[in-house]
Amino acid sequence: METDTIKQSSGLTTDDFDILVKRIKNGDQEAFKEFFFLLQPGIHRFLYKYLCDKDAANDLTQDTFIKFWTNRDQINSSLFPKSYLYKIARNLAYNHISRNHSISNSLFRRADDLTLIYCPDDEYDKCFILDELQKAINELPERCKTTFILSRYEGFNYSEIAELMQVSVQTVKNQMNKAIAVLRKRLNSRLS
Repeated sequence: METDTIKQSSGLTTDDFDILVKRIKNGDQEAFKEFFFLLQPGIHRFLYKYLCDKDAANDLTQDTFIKFWTNRDQINSSLFPKSYLYKIARNLAYNHISRNHSISNSLFRRADDLTLIYCPDDEYDKCFILDELQKAINELPERCKTTFILSRYEGFNYSEIAELMQVSVQTVKNQMNKAIAVLRKRLNSRLS
C-alpha cells in the first residue's frame, strides 16, 4: 500500500498523511511544505533516472510540485496523492523528452567521457556496465521504461503502477516482462 511506504520513510501514519492531504486541498501552505519534503527526493530520483539530466530533473521536480499545488482542488480522494504526483512527473518528463528528443545522445557522450575520467581501472567495468544499463533503459519503449523505473528504482508494486498508469495489473506485468527481456537482449549484445 502506498501510504505504508510513506509511513515507513516518514514516520507518518496513514491518518496523518490523509489529514496532510486534506490540509493541502484547503490551501494550507505549511502542509504542502511538509508534503514536498516527504516526497521530493523520490520524485527527483524518478525524474533523474528517467531523463539522465540533473538540471532537467531539478527543474521538472519543481514543476511537478507547482502543478500539484495549482491543481490541488482536483486531487481525487479515491486516488493516492503520491500516484497523482508521479503521474504529473511522468507527463512532464514525456513532454520534456518530446521537446528535446536529441537529449539522450548528447548525455550519453558526456556520460562516457565522465566514466573514463572518474572511474579507476578496477572500477571501469562496473561503470561501463551501469552506463550500458542506463542506455538500454532509455531505449525502452515509454511504457516499459516507466514501468521498469517505477518498479526497480522507486519501489512501487504492480498494483500501484497499474493505478498510476491507468492500466491493468496484467499489463504492468507484461510491460515488466517485456522490459526485462529487451534489457537482457540489448545488454548481452552490447557486452559480448
